[in-house]
Amino acid sequence: MRKIVDGDIRNKEKTKNKLIEAVGKIIATEGYSKLGVNKISKIAEVDKKLIYRYFGNFDELINGYLRKKDFWTNQSSIALQNLESNFDDFGKSVINDLLIDLFDHLDHIDESKKITLLEVTEKSSPIEQLSVEREMLRSNLFKVTDPWFIDKSVDLRACLALILGGIYYLTLHADATGVTFCEINVKDELGRERLTNAITTLINSLYSIK
Repeated sequence: MRKIVDGDIRNKEKTKNKLIEAVGKIIATEGYSKLGVNKISKIAEVDKKLIYRYFGNFDELINGYLRKKDFWTNQSSIALQNLESNFDDFGKSVINDLLIDLFDHLDHIDESKKITLLEVTEKSSPIEQLSVEREMLRSNLFKVTDPWFIDKSVDLRACLALILGGIYYLTLHADATGVTFCEINVKDELGRERLTNAITTLINSLYSIK
């Protein structure tokens, strides 16, 4: 009986992954607006009824895809663990590592860049939910940083918003145009090193302001 149950679980997860990967293929080749139950099931080569059996509804399947591919969703548990073990520096090292890892992730994972584009070009419940979940992670981060900045002349939220926006834009701009930005080649190893060093410099500076 145990082997049968284990086999059922493996088959379920295999089918769920096939459906999630089918979502990614459609987004990459045809765009988000072309997603649909029939097309996804056809690409995944599974019965469309399994979408409802394993995910409940269409939106939850899209949520499953976004959560699997999104940097913040996948880093949330690791980041929170690191926050607990590095509480003494009020989140400084965790923020620095997250920003550098995000930059590296976006530079290498095309699907993550596509998700970023979806956030600014498409309006849907799954995409809105992804943004909400990201904000929850950042809110947990600010609970650790706030004691350090409470009496400082630094608006950390505003500063991180600008840094994050810059990281997202630079990676998208480099892919779309192939042109340098402020004379930095974002796709070049030296250019990436300069930008990651700049991230560390900015975070160190924010934490040193009185």
